[in-house]
Amino acid sequence: MGFARAGAWRLESTAKGGVRFELDALRHDRVVYAFVVDDAVAYIGICDSSGTTLTDRMSRYQNMLGAGTNERVVGLIRTAISEGHAVLIYALKPAPGPDHLNLAVDYIKGLEFPLIARFNPPWNKRR
Repeated sequence: MGFARAGAWRLESTAKGGVRFELDALRHDRVVYAFVVDDAVAYIGICDSSGTTLTDRMSRYQNMLGAGTNERVVGLIRTAISEGHAVLIYALKPAPGPDHLNLAVDYIKGLEFPLIARFNPPWNKRR
């Protein structure tokens, strides 16, 4: 699908959520991201607003800021790592979308639900 490894999570007792992210790529980019556990996609999310970078989004998980999803997913990350699993961060930065009647098409938002439907990641809540 075009995802590339961007980083990983590790246990960190001094972090608010008990885990810390490390990014090797796409730190300053707006992307679709996936958390991969033992070569299986566990969660898919997006950098939702146009100014949100991968670093910004991972920081919200690490510090458990915002909606309850961040706290829930951090708990799943922490549990997986505690059980000896690696939790890797993959990212996809699509090419800019076309315009439709002078409206920019947002591929980041447009890819989220089809990717969730394709991979059916267990950490994504079903609507």
